[in-house]
Parts: sequence; C-alpha cells; structure tokens
Amino acid sequence: MDNQIISEELTYVSKKPNVTVLRNAYERTTTELSSFFDLCRASYDDRRNFWAGKSPDLRKHGADAFPWEGASDMESHVIDERISRLVSLFVASLSRANIRAFPVSSDDMGRARVVSSFLKWMVSSGYIPRFKKEMELGANYLLERGLLISYVGWHREDRRIIQELTVEQIAGHSQEAMDMFMSGYADEEVEQVLMLSFEGLTKKKAKKAVQELRKKGVAQLPVVRRQVNAPEIKTLSPDGDFFFPSYVTDPQRAPFCFWRTYYTAQELQNKIVTDGWDEGFVDYIIEHFRGANYNGIERNEIGSPIIETNLTNSVSQADELIEVIHGYQRLIDEEDNSEGIYETIFHRSLSSDTEVQPYAKFELMNGYEDYPVVVTKLSEDSKRLYDTNTIPSLLRGIQNQVKIERDSRVDRNSWATLPPLMHPKGQAPLEYGPGRFIPYRRKGDIEFAPSPPSPTGSVEIENTLEQQADRLVGLDDSIISQTKKQFLVDKFLSHSAEVLKLAYKCFQRFGPDEIFFKVTGVPDPQTMNKGDPMENFDIIVNYDVLNTDPETQEKKLQQFIALSQMDRNGRLSMDRLLELSASAIDPVLADGMIMPAKEAQEDIRSDITDDLSKLYAGIEVPARPNGAQFALQAIQQYAQQPDITERLQSDEGFKARLEKYAQQYNFQMQQSQNAEIGKIGTAPSSMGSMNTQTMNQQ
Repeated sequence: MDNQIISEELTYVSKKPNVTVLRNAYERTTTELSSFFDLCRASYDDRRNFWAGKSPDLRKHGADAFPWEGASDMESHVIDERISRLVSLFVASLSRANIRAFPVSSDDMGRARVVSSFLKWMVSSGYIPRFKKEMELGANYLLERGLLISYVGWHREDRRIIQELTVEQIAGHSQEAMDMFMSGYADEEVEQVLMLSFEGLTKKKAKKAVQELRKKGVAQLPVVRRQVNAPEIKTLSPDGDFFFPSYVTDPQRAPFCFWRTYYTAQELQNKIVTDGWDEGFVDYIIEHFRGANYNGIERNEIGSPIIETNLTNSVSQADELIEVIHGYQRLIDEEDNSEGIYETIFHRSLSSDTEVQPYAKFELMNGYEDYPVVVTKLSEDSKRLYDTNTIPSLLRGIQNQVKIERDSRVDRNSWATLPPLMHPKGQAPLEYGPGRFIPYRRKGDIEFAPSPPSPTGSVEIENTLEQQADRLVGLDDSIISQTKKQFLVDKFLSHSAEVLKLAYKCFQRFGPDEIFFKVTGVPDPQTMNKGDPMENFDIIVNYDVLNTDPETQEKKLQQFIALSQMDRNGRLSMDRLLELSASAIDPVLADGMIMPAKEAQEDIRSDITDDLSKLYAGIEVPARPNGAQFALQAIQQYAQQPDITERLQSDEGFKARLEKYAQQYNFQMQQSQNAEIGKIGTAPSSMGSMNTQTMNQQ
C-alpha cells in the first residue's frame, strides 16, 4: 500500500475502517517510541532498585564481584522517597482542594454554584469509581515517567444473568409471549417470541423454558441487568497503554492515537450486549488470541516482567487476558469537510482478509470534539510530547553516589571486623575468629592485615547528597523550593480539573436527565439537571501548599481578619472570608455548611419573623445562635412599625419579652467583639447594637 493511500485512510472517513492501515500505524508508532520506552524502563528500575546481577541477599557474587565476593550491594531509595513524598502531597492537595465551576457568562452564577457542589460530590461520594486511586497512580506516572495520561469516558455495563422467572415476571418482559402461552399457541410459536424477547436465548433453551413453564410455572431465562452507569476515569501508562505518534507536540492535534487494553473472555462477551461489539469478532479473538502478548516493562521484586492492567497484577493470570486495541482517529468528512473523532476497536493480529469482520466496532464518538484523554507533561522544556524529564533522571546520579558511600562504609566495617590473616606460605591456620587460638612459631608469622584508613566525611557526604536531592525536587524548606512545590501541585491539579471537566461533559451527554446528590453536612439532597451539553464552565481546582502547615494557615486567616478591621468601604467580602476560613478547616464540610448570603439572610429573616410572632402572642423565645447583626436590624425595623410601637407603650409584658430577646443578640455581638479584641488586639469596626433605651424612645 503506497503512502498516498495510507495518508487518505488516516485523513478521511469511510464507511468502514481499513484495519490493515491502522495495524501498521500502531506497529510503526510503538516502534518509533522505543527510546521513550527505554527512558521509562530506566526510571522504573532506578526507583525500585533493579539492576543487573542483583542478589536477594544484597551482596555481590560471581566473577564480577568487586572489591570481593560477598561485598556490600545495598539499595538506595533516594528516588522512591522523593517521589512518594511528592505523590502524598499531590493526593493531599487534591483531597483538600477547592473545586469550583465558573460560568462563561455572568447570568449562570446560580447554575455554576450547583455545578460546583455536584463536582465536589462526584469526587467525594464515589460516583466516579476509583477517582482518587486513579489520580494517585497518575501522580506516580507523572513523576516517574514524565507523562500523565487520563482517559475519561462513560461506562455502561450490562450483565446477562440466568434467572428463574414466574409467568407473571416473564409477562413483564414479554406480554405477547405470555398471552400466546396462556392462549394455547403451539410451543414452537411461543419459543420464537421468547427468543426475540430475551437476548441470547438459544432455540434449545427456549424449548426447555416452555416445557418448564408448562410443568412448574417457572423457567430459567437470560435477563440483562445494568450494573454500571457512571463516569469512567482510567490512568493509562504512557509506555504500556496509550500511544501517540512520536512526533506529536499537541496530543489533541494528532491524526491518530491508540489505547492498548486487556479483557477477559467474559468481559468481551458482555461487550456484545453492552456496547454492540461484533459477535463474530469477539468469538474469533477469544478462540485464537487468548493470552496477552505483553511486552511492557513492569517487573516483580526480583526483576521478572509482570503485567500491569486494571484487571491483574500477576503473571499467572496473563493467559486469561486478551489484548484489544482502541484506535482513535480525527477524520474529515469529504462531503462537508467536518471533523469528527472516530473509534475503531481491533486486534493487532487480526488482518482484513480473515473470515470474520476484522474489527469489533467502528463509530463516530458523538459529541466529542477531542480525543477522550487529558495529557500532562512533567517538564515543558521541549515541544515534543515524548521529550520530557523525570524525577529518576534528575536524581539517578545522586542515588548511585549514596549507594557507593553506603557500600564503602559497610565494606570497611567488614574488613575492620575480620581483616584477612597474613601467614607464611603453606602454613595457613585451620580456623580463625573471636575466641580462637592460633598457633605460630615465632612472632610475626601470623598477623592481621592492616585495615585501610577510615574515610573522613562519608556520612557528611551522604547527608549533603540527600539535601541536594531535596533541593532539586523542591522538598527542602527554602522559598525557592516552596515555589517548585506549588508549581508541581498546580500542574497536577490543573490536570485534575480538566479530567473533572470532561467527566461532567460525559454526564451531560450520557448520564440520567437528573440525579439527586447530597453534599456533606446538608440534610436535604440537591437536584442536578444535566442541562444543555453545550453549556460551558471553567473548572478550577486549586490549593495552596502552604496550607499544609496549620500554623501558616491560621496566620494567613488572622491577617485577613485584621485587614477587615481596616476596611471602611466594604471592599473586603466578609462572606468570602467566611467561606475561605471554613474551607481551610474542611473544604467538603464547608461546601455543605456555607449557604449563599441571600439564602442565609432569607432563612434568618424567616426565623426572626417566626420568633417575633411568638413574642407578640405572649410566648417567650431565646435568641438564635447566629446572625446577630442581621437579627438586631430586623428587630429594630419591627419595633418601628406603628402598631408595634403602640403595643410596646401599652404592654409591659410584650416590651419585656422583646427587650430580653434583643439583649441576647446584643450579648452575642459583645462576645464576638471581645473574641476579636483578644485575637488581634484592637476592637473591630461597629457591628450594630440595640438597647433598652432605644426601645423606650420608640
């Protein structure tokens, strides 16, 4: 096939895909990425301390052992320690991050608030299965291999199960079949209707079912049940799962890309029911290609290759897996020059000239403007996607030198503990060691070899190397390191924000029309209507790494409180300060507990109105625990009403009840003021009050 034909096949959409061209593109892509795979392999091995000739006892053996047989061959975990600390920081930041949706137009603020709450619920409730675990895996890939690739889609999973059904239950699936059965139609006719009503029911089993119905009134029939209907997020290994062409600079501009995944035979059979995969294709690859032909880099504790998939972690299970390739293409419709993302599902060993259809499915991914993945590089020091740095490549030299220092100290201690014995030729002692008696003819015949001089500064050198490693990745306490740390966290959270944005888009396209969700701390559930799939929000996920230090966090909040005392023109939003303070305590709880200002005022107004009605009716009520300033304003407005003023002048009991009610709120204001004086050393600006004198004047 010449290059022009190949180019056309990878550019323009056709009625069916050319699987041969896709297979060749896949093989060429993985071959061209071999140097990147080598980088990932080296990073993987360095982090886990895999090296050639490593022995389980961490000693050197064989002809290449240096400086002697059994010399120290210790591990050094400089790389793994730093990656693990950064991953912990990333995951903690994501857990405590503020997730907000911002509307493109200002009239969508109310909708944006609901979307923000819904996104937080998606993360915290498990509506997105394994979200935090997948993002933790992604953080490891980003730091270790330099790329983070997240697939975002919608997962529908139907399971066909055998269930014993009564006549009434069968009628719920097929009233026609039961009407025919009860009316005395021939068994063959009833069987045909049952086969049409119950997917997967064979003629033999349909016949058996009719016989069971006539004898027992029940029958075993296949029923399709929906098991999963939710967003799906998967972290994909950049060197084993997902591949772009090697020349790519912008992943979303790539003409094609590939996702290599693995399924069990049962999962493939379910794909026929759930996703409409071609049955002939599925049956063929199960029969001919069972057993994953995996050539990835993952290894076990002794360095042997293992499989890394979402399904298995062991070699023994590899024979039960079947490799499948999802090919994604950005193709042009020649009739109107419109672009679309098309998916072709195929097997790389199944050619177009086989007796079955060589692909499971080929379809336009309706509503997708881009490939269903989010891609982030660790370092933007090159335009090419696969030209990236990694933490292991930064720290490899330091880790090796730390290992040398430790091995040297262990070897010197071994020499000093039991140095070699020097003796006359042919007169070696039979044994030696602590408590042994070693005979000699004359002094000096047998003696220990002198120990090499003790190294000076080895421990100090190692400590310096460890500090240098911390400084390189931003884990020391310097101001520059704090900036590096924030930079890395921002990169990870920006990726998470894009993932959540795509997950929300998937919900709008494929989710239920509405869903009830409950934010932590709110007793009543909220309703989320999926709305117009074309509506657009900017999703922001942010977190200040300095907030990991409680003292620093409290100090910053106190500074804002102090600023509020200098605010004479209302430029500082007290509502936003309250939200910030609550989020610093717990962002999830805060989201559920902090109401919008207008809604809160309406609730307080309703409560105060109810209290005042009770006071008017002669019922004494206590003050509410919050909203003192607003309550006092409402009481003052209430007391200024002509009929209430008249009642206050004539009814001492009503006046006393109202005064007591107002004094309780005045006391709350005073307590709040005293607390602020104790914290910042100055009195806050006037917060309003109401006293008995005011009441008397009225």
